[in-house]
Amino acid sequence: MKFSLPTLCGLLAGLMCLGPNPLHAANPPLALHSDNPQYFLFRGKPAVLIGSGEHYGAVLNREFDYVAYLRELRAKGLNHTRLFSGTYREVPSSFGITDNTLAPKPEQFLSPWARSEVPGDFYGGNKFDLTRWDETFFLRLKDFIRQAGKRGIVVEINLFCPLYDEELWQVNPMNARNNINDVGNSSRNDVLTLKHRDLVGVHKAVTRKFVAELNGFDNIYYEVCNEPWVGGVTTEWQDEIIATIVEAQSQLPNKHLISLNLAGLNVRNPNPAVSIFNYHHPDSAEPVMRNYALNKVIGDNETGFRGAANFAYRTEAWDCILAGGAVFSHLDYSFSTQHPAGTLREYKSPGGGNAELRKQFRVLKDFIHGFDFIRMVPAPNLIEAIEPGGSVVTQVLAESGKAYAIYARRRSEVDRVTVRWTGAVTPAQSGKFTFHTMSSDGVRLWVNDKLLVENVRLHKLMENEGQIELTAGQPAKIRIEYYETGSNSVAKLLWSGPNLNKTIISSTNLTPTGLAGAGLKGEYFEDRRMKQRALVRLDAAVDFEWSGTGPFPIRTEPASVKMSLNLPAGKYRLQWIDPKTGRVAQNATLSHASGTVCVKSPAFTEDLALKLIRRN
Repeated sequence: MKFSLPTLCGLLAGLMCLGPNPLHAANPPLALHSDNPQYFLFRGKPAVLIGSGEHYGAVLNREFDYVAYLRELRAKGLNHTRLFSGTYREVPSSFGITDNTLAPKPEQFLSPWARSEVPGDFYGGNKFDLTRWDETFFLRLKDFIRQAGKRGIVVEINLFCPLYDEELWQVNPMNARNNINDVGNSSRNDVLTLKHRDLVGVHKAVTRKFVAELNGFDNIYYEVCNEPWVGGVTTEWQDEIIATIVEAQSQLPNKHLISLNLAGLNVRNPNPAVSIFNYHHPDSAEPVMRNYALNKVIGDNETGFRGAANFAYRTEAWDCILAGGAVFSHLDYSFSTQHPAGTLREYKSPGGGNAELRKQFRVLKDFIHGFDFIRMVPAPNLIEAIEPGGSVVTQVLAESGKAYAIYARRRSEVDRVTVRWTGAVTPAQSGKFTFHTMSSDGVRLWVNDKLLVENVRLHKLMENEGQIELTAGQPAKIRIEYYETGSNSVAKLLWSGPNLNKTIISSTNLTPTGLAGAGLKGEYFEDRRMKQRALVRLDAAVDFEWSGTGPFPIRTEPASVKMSLNLPAGKYRLQWIDPKTGRVAQNATLSHASGTVCVKSPAFTEDLALKLIRRN
């Protein structure tokens, strides 16, 4: 017997209301911590989630041995994995991924929808019936989550994913050619929108089914849609799915958290039902810092496109968590259909992953869980100065006066720098002057508090200009703000005017703010909001062309750094830890009266962590 979608939804709702709900979890589900909702409460304890997982096909790919996979995560002490729901699948050629778990063979593909008796699915096999559920899929799904729960692993359930290209739409069950319901007569960019009510009905029905089936588990949360910034996905459609989850859970004993996957740096007008905001491939901790004020969990739940070296992903993890994030999930390409325990070494996938890196992630997980981190907040201003200036990037979490977690790493090719130059410019003649900026990436220029140039969107090499009247011999205030993206960046400040051809403004015409000498005061920051200052120096002119490393050289030899810390008075225990191995590099004690104190690290090449605890 076949049911229409409305009838099926009604039956599901009725079943939910029959008598006492047998699905009540033994433990309350994963929740935001009531004392600090930037973090989780899981099974009675504060939690940060850190994972290194396969490419999300553990359930929909019948050939994948997920017990071996989960056993490896547990062995490395990790507690997070992502999972796709079967409403989306890939093909072997997708994204150049070797032995992709998300691209099962046609006969190995499991979807939440049952196959019909009608042949003709584009990728092989019978068409799907979008009004019937495949109970084999849901049995496998629930066993996967149960097996994960036994090992203390939280599962992020991604309900939907955009269709990145036409081939992925051709093989999708929601395409009308692949189902018997004549649902999905749509372009791929309209699938995850509100334009087609029959598709929306399918989306809402499958969402309700997941919510009903999984309500009894304590180790899940729902992410509405993977990477919704592509494929035409609309905010209105995401809000509809969020409302569907909320409504479905209102009739059930357990309320699971909801996550959104975001692209931009700033979250605007967040849906109040969302508790977790996740980013992909961030180049720095800036998404965490920018959105910390939301007072919700911020995470980095997919890595990649930075080569295969462990350094890139280890440092990305430490940056995220030590900036105040609570989720980090590495996309680990050493897991594959034929290598479920993460033993694939020769792969061409667009990222990294191996057993050694998973050990390194455990070092981070153990480090952060060694603090009472729900009492901690980001504290970039703890570090007043670093020598050599600009040599390392740092993140700090602090419980002021009690405990401090500090992470320092060498700069890498993805680091971004924002610069503010200030001082005065003095012309030799009076008249109208034109100020020119040459920039690639973003720039603003003020002269005598008048905004002459504003081009803050990311851009290739471009000239901008503005004009102002100046008086001979009279200093005019000047401020230029610039951000670079670490890739062949240019920052130049020029002028032209009476009897003056366009030229770089030289130090003879410049006076810095608060510094001796000729030129401009240059303040270099790690973040776009100019909160994390890395270096202050005198720049003779704004005339820079930086390669991929930005304005600071990348260190390659072991060296120490000195940090000037603004610590309260007291006695402290210092423990320097190697993030690669977890070994203690150095133990020390510190007695401090007040104000700023200088601490010197052991020599290191790549990165180093400091656990700083005040002694009673």
